[in-house]
Amino acid sequence: MAEGPPAEMPSPAVPPDPKEHRPATPDAAGPARWARPVRACRRSAARLAAGVRRVATRLAPAVRRLWRWLLTVARTVDTAAKQGPAPPPPQDPIERREPAGQITVFARGYVFTFTIRADLTWRSQGLRPDQLAWYAHYFLPPATQRLASIAADLARTVAPHRAGELEAQLQRKLAQQEPWSFERGGQTVTCRPRARVQLDERVRQALQPYWERVIALDCRHEELLRRARYAEQLNRRWSAILADLPDADVPEAVREELARARERVLAEQRAAARWSGELLRQRHTGSEAEAEPEPEVSG
Repeated sequence: MAEGPPAEMPSPAVPPDPKEHRPATPDAAGPARWARPVRACRRSAARLAAGVRRVATRLAPAVRRLWRWLLTVARTVDTAAKQGPAPPPPQDPIERREPAGQITVFARGYVFTFTIRADLTWRSQGLRPDQLAWYAHYFLPPATQRLASIAADLARTVAPHRAGELEAQLQRKLAQQEPWSFERGGQTVTCRPRARVQLDERVRQALQPYWERVIALDCRHEELLRRARYAEQLNRRWSAILADLPDADVPEAVREELARARERVLAEQRAAARWSGELLRQRHTGSEAEAEPEPEVSG
């Protein structure tokens, strides 16, 4: 039997290389599984950045305004520090008014009268000067009527020729009161009155001769006082001269002149005293009697 070539033997199985043929593991699908969360995070980060940019864009004008305000405040403080303390705040407006007409009240006896001239000072808080002027004009009649009532009550007990006494009483009465308050439309204004008193024209004419006499007496009294002081000074000078001279060396003429100087001093002093008494009597009693004749005093 013919021999043929030997049949090929199957190749032995070669074991796989562990480095080239690794079995599939669960980590092989990792990149595909984590790609979606990463993309979501990136989208969230992008949206957050866009939101931040929009907020920053909206806040930019406000930040700029705040910065400009801070710069303005800093400059103002620096300027004020250089210029010194700030001036005091403006005071409340003041309005002064006088009644449209004179206030006339009867004196004691209801024959003669006194004339009251008033000065009303108005104040208020929160009003402009023009507004306060309007309120002062509006409340002027009731304030005038109130002042006239007070003056009339006081004048009934005062003699017609004593305007000074009535004025003192009226000023004292007004000073004891709080400022008068007037209200309209929820706005309050205050008024502080002052008053001056004048005599009735008939009383003034009747008193004119008396006061002319008192003025003349007063002037004469001042003249006599000056003459008495001059004579006293002259007497002191003569006395100083005699004190410097020995008794034996004093001439007789000097002694006589000194005696006459002393007599003049005494005469001037007596005349001044009499005229002082006459002046006081005229002022206190209102007497129209003639003053005693002025004594003749040697010059």
